[in-house]
Amino acid sequence: MNVNLAWIGVIFSIASTMLLIKYYRGIAAGRPSHALGITVFFFSIVSSFSLLVVYRQWAALLNENALKTQKLAESHALDLKGKPIVPDWTYFAFVACWFLNFLFPGMWMFSLFQVVLFVVFLHFLFEAIKKLQEEKAYLYRTLFGVEYRPIIRERNVLFVLLLTMFTLGVYWLYLVIRLSKEINEFLDTDDRITKNLEVKP
Repeated sequence: MNVNLAWIGVIFSIASTMLLIKYYRGIAAGRPSHALGITVFFFSIVSSFSLLVVYRQWAALLNENALKTQKLAESHALDLKGKPIVPDWTYFAFVACWFLNFLFPGMWMFSLFQVVLFVVFLHFLFEAIKKLQEEKAYLYRTLFGVEYRPIIRERNVLFVLLLTMFTLGVYWLYLVIRLSKEINEFLDTDDRITKNLEVKP
């Protein structure tokens, strides 16, 4: 998980917002700056693409770990009752709407679908995280005789959405960095445990 890319997305997002406010102030004062407008556009593109890659990494890395966990369980004849996978369609449908919204900024329908699909993506992501950590707790206890402490905090998509709206997006920028770090810690810890601990006889 590339946390540096998450930082780039967050920093450029903050910078583009601040410059956009300045740009609109210039328009209101009758002194629009075309150079500032181009800078805002460039910063927004860098931020958006960086964050889109980060979101993809979230889902891809967790899905890869879920499949690895399933194989470990199957090799020891354990049934985990399903795979906690983030469906690919949720991400790619969201990206498609983001792209259409970028091409046709005046069409509110694409903006609405973009938000709805991103909420759906987050719902599947948070549910996958919850179920995956529950499976880890069961596997670690059964195979290695150790207790697992959840690393990735359990989150509710509605709470995240409301808090993001209430803070005008600030909470989301914080969450991008925080969740990226948590996923990295989760993957590193899981890799260390499965390599260093021996399965109980």
